[in-house]
Amino acid sequence: MHFKRSYTGLLTYLIVLLCITLPVVIAHGQDSYSIESKVDQLKNGSKVFLVYQVDDQHRADSVVVNHGRFSFKGKLQYPVQARLFLGKNPYVTTHAKGEKMDYLVFYLEPVAMKMQAVDSLKNIKITGSPVNIENKALQAMMAETNKKFDAMDREFRALPQDQQQDKEVRDRFIARENNLMSEVDHVYLDFAKGHPRSYISVIALAYVASRPGMASESAEAYRLLDDKLKNSPLGKTIPLGLAAEEKTQIGKPAPDFEQKTPDGKTVKVSDFKGKYVLVDFWASWCGPCREENPNVVATYKAYKDKGFDVLGVSIDDAARRDAWLKAIEKDGLTWTHVSDLKGWNNEAAKIYGIQSVPANFLIDPTGKIVARDLRGEDLPRMIGELTK
Repeated sequence: MHFKRSYTGLLTYLIVLLCITLPVVIAHGQDSYSIESKVDQLKNGSKVFLVYQVDDQHRADSVVVNHGRFSFKGKLQYPVQARLFLGKNPYVTTHAKGEKMDYLVFYLEPVAMKMQAVDSLKNIKITGSPVNIENKALQAMMAETNKKFDAMDREFRALPQDQQQDKEVRDRFIARENNLMSEVDHVYLDFAKGHPRSYISVIALAYVASRPGMASESAEAYRLLDDKLKNSPLGKTIPLGLAAEEKTQIGKPAPDFEQKTPDGKTVKVSDFKGKYVLVDFWASWCGPCREENPNVVATYKAYKDKGFDVLGVSIDDAARRDAWLKAIEKDGLTWTHVSDLKGWNNEAAKIYGIQSVPANFLIDPTGKIVARDLRGEDLPRMIGELTK
């Protein structure tokens, strides 16, 4: 659910998004939501856009502000991550370089919630929403770790450019980052164990379950979850995450899955038996993925006639379908591409325990995993040795 960087940076962004990038898919007793908002200083006639996604369907609505007030109503069976934008929907109208938008990221759930602020969407306070209250409690538990990430980010950015590009320096920062991510894992576990009836606990465990070395502790926290939460759509995916680490170890048969190409053709991992295939998880919005693409392109061109292939799996969502296709064209990615356009809820990503991108698995002609997360020179070196 994050960017696994080939360099350290944007650490604050990783943590800020930690609780809001996974959609909550938890069955709820109601099937409708309402939002009543009052932001005093919004201009009459300005537009507010509500944007969210349910499974692979992108949904958007807009209303006109009247005396600082605006409202939304709709049908919803379970909570989802949503955004309010002032002025325009950036998924439709791209914002200009350097443009700062007023927006709010929150959980939309099937309840009657109220929003209030003096000056802007970003400063809105929400009442009447248990999910947002619980998320706020988790963020309070994350405060100290967030400060550590911020401090490390500032330290890295203060280095001269040549030191930022130095491999030894970057490796030290990445090691520190991994240690902090371990802290994040345990904060999530502590929250889930202490809040077995919380919607946010399901989100936390859906993330932590497939983190390296966390299966055992996550399984214990999952055991404590309320049965209704276990039986929710997202709750049912947690056992997949718990099993992912074991199933994706080197030497194991690669888990099969099927997804569709942009033109609707169904493709399976097992279709590539008889070749070495790199199952490459990426996204159009992922900077490090795009930086690594030229290396994958060069490796593919060098070895595609020697039994090597690539299967690109995008974790873009439905709103970014066009961006996904443009990235394929712009980066010259001429191999097979698939996605279910469910973002971080991508079914293949769940099976393989993907929580950050770029991520990849190299599968041999018999269907076994022989390597994972090959980057830079490691990728062509290994493919060259295997295809001799």
